[in-house]
Amino acid sequence: MQTILISLPVFLIIFLGWLFHKAKIIDKNWVHVLNSFAYYVALPSLIISSFWYVDFTNHNTWILISESIAIITFFSIFVFTILSLFKINKITKATILLGSIVGNTVFIGFPLVGMNFGEKYLLQASLIGSFFLIIPIVLVTIFIQRNNNSQKSNLKNELLNLAKNPLILSIIFGIISSFFTLEYKAFESIEKTIAMLGATASPIALFALGAFLHGQSKKNLKWSFIISFLKMIVLPVLAVLISLYIFRNHNIKVLALLSSMPVAVTTFVIAEKFGLDKELIGDSILISTIFSFIIAPIVISLLL
Repeated sequence: MQTILISLPVFLIIFLGWLFHKAKIIDKNWVHVLNSFAYYVALPSLIISSFWYVDFTNHNTWILISESIAIITFFSIFVFTILSLFKINKITKATILLGSIVGNTVFIGFPLVGMNFGEKYLLQASLIGSFFLIIPIVLVTIFIQRNNNSQKSNLKNELLNLAKNPLILSIIFGIISSFFTLEYKAFESIEKTIAMLGATASPIALFALGAFLHGQSKKNLKWSFIISFLKMIVLPVLAVLISLYIFRNHNIKVLALLSSMPVAVTTFVIAEKFGLDKELIGDSILISTIFSFIIAPIVISLLL
């Protein structure tokens, strides 16, 4: 029941976007405008604010960071290797990779952690969730930009393109911001402003997704099911195995739950920005979120 109540707003906001488009209150131009705001303002703000309270001087923080990076990187390589075995065009391949490794840890995962495991686990969830969001974005951005560049492009140009990416820049600013204390009112005001902007990322992306889905045919269901399976079944299994047998970490409840979250709404924003298959991502978000009603309670019952 808790999972249904937490996930229900996701569907309601998507439905509102769909309804407003159907009623001709908005048109398809809104999708691009809303996604541009999310990509250049809201999502970078979310990344910066997620770093704000991370204590990078703590040894345990680096252990958890290393574990999160290892899991996502290994899983990304695993998915990429599997996709390489099939004759799939680059756009579809990049879309599947994006949907498979970026999960909705912030807006569904965090509430489930707090409600089922207790408030004391939220700081751990925030740290894991930050790198479960950031590392996939970095890896997918590199993959997409490398595929989009011409054969004449060199490493220098690729690095310059990557450095100008707002998501990459927000990671750098986020790390820098974590070393500033909020004892001064000016810093508190800046932090609140960034946090407020970051909080708009998911609602705006969901509303844009609903508007986009109006009138779209469902022709990508096969790949959407595959993305959901990779994201919600394969990733948590690998995460648990890596934690237990490589890092010797038996405190896996938060890690396992966050690994099993559905496809992130932010993937729709990234797909629109990089010219990927938005319809495939949209269907994957819907299907995986529906599956979360079944998978999340099972994962929680196994971990409690």
